[in-house]
Amino acid sequence: MTDSEKELVIAQQYSDVADSYLRYLNEKNLEGILSLYAENATVEDPVGSDVITGKVELRKFYSKAVNMDLVLTRTGQVRVAGVEIAFPFQLRMNVDGVPMVTDIIDVFRFDEAGKIVSMRAFWGPFNHKPANE
Repeated sequence: MTDSEKELVIAQQYSDVADSYLRYLNEKNLEGILSLYAENATVEDPVGSDVITGKVELRKFYSKAVNMDLVLTRTGQVRVAGVEIAFPFQLRMNVDGVPMVTDIIDVFRFDEAGKIVSMRAFWGPFNHKPANE
């Protein structure tokens, strides 16, 4: 296998992780989500908030997410650069009875085993609006 063929295989594996991540969140599959992460991974969601480190803390964080009524949909291609990916998606959920949509870009960095070592979610108040707008 040539180097460029290897890069394509790895890029596809990373893209598959992004899709699995969104699918597991939609399915409320906590163990599936955690299986994507390395043992000492970090999550910063949104960027600028406190960084969560390690599987114990990630379990607490994602336990809340899987108990919410969320719908996540990828809205563009996964971009792969080296050992990192970025991908856009929308989060739809009700907030105080109002259907809301948030446009988010997640950035994952991977280790040699293909596990996520860092997840950073880029979104803020300007990306959050009523779903009917």
